Amino acid sequence: MDEGWLNTVRIARDGGCLSSLFPPGITTIWDLPHTLHGAIRLALYFLKFEEIPYEEDRPPRHIWLEPERMERWWKDVKQAQEARYKGEPAERDMTQNEMVAELFPGVKLA
Repeated sequence: MDEGWLNTVRIARDGGCLSSLFPPGITTIWDLPHTLHGAIRLALYFLKFEEIPYEEDRPPRHIWLEPERMERWWKDVKQAQEARYKGEPAERDMTQNEMVAELFPGVKLA
């Protein structure tokens, strides 16, 4: 996927105006040419990868357009995540009372 196209879709998405990507005379998604609709949809899918918290869980660009390799990638990521979090406590475990005390200092809990 072309970096320029991804940046264009990112700007339109972040600006809240995906319709700015439509050709002149097209006012609704229903009138979009199928190929443009697919390109926008695919770009939005790829942009979601940026929201994955751990960079090592993000698929490399060179496999984005290869469905079989992407499927395998997500399976591997799921296995890695399960291994990463298996039996490990949360980053900061605390009881309900400790959370309330932290949020509302000075409040006495019964």
